[in-house]
Amino acid sequence: MNKWSSTFRIWHWLFALTILFMSTTVLLRDTVLDKEANGAIITENISTLYDVNITKEDSMDVAKQMVRPLWKWHILIGYLFAGLVFARMLLFLTESGKQNYINCDEKTMHKKVVGAIYLGLYGFAVIEALTGLGIKFHGLLGISEELEHTVKEIHEFAFYAILAFVIVHIAGVVIAENKDEKGIVSDMINGGKKS
Repeated sequence: MNKWSSTFRIWHWLFALTILFMSTTVLLRDTVLDKEANGAIITENISTLYDVNITKEDSMDVAKQMVRPLWKWHILIGYLFAGLVFARMLLFLTESGKQNYINCDEKTMHKKVVGAIYLGLYGFAVIEALTGLGIKFHGLLGISEELEHTVKEIHEFAFYAILAFVIVHIAGVVIAENKDEKGIVSDMINGGKKS
């Protein structure tokens, strides 16, 4: 019998890809597609090239339009992320999905800490999914502008907490692969064998 079910492995890699994709959209929005920086470039270049004065607000509107398609993809992948978070909650009902959280008395302190960290990730993922949906559907949900601002801040905080987890997770996998748990990555690809 496999250590990790195919359902859990598919979930794991889809979840990783959604985090990677959404991180990339945020990185692009905050760097090369930054609306303020691009707005300034638009204002300067239109004024220089065409001898036309354009307001800062109009330049910002153009810059926002440049990032809009990227942000549509962020939202679409966000729906997948929310679905994967819900699916993970359902996977807790399966043997493969809950194996790290059963028989805790028999586990080493290291395994208990790792399990707690994963539970933290899932908690932040739930927060990320709910706040993302709250931002998208703020009008339908009757969320005020003031509350929406707070929801966005929570969404951003949860996002950075998830990124921190990803960094710790990758570092932990590399360390484990080079110490006493060889084959972790291949187990998450082929299922591994239950010991």
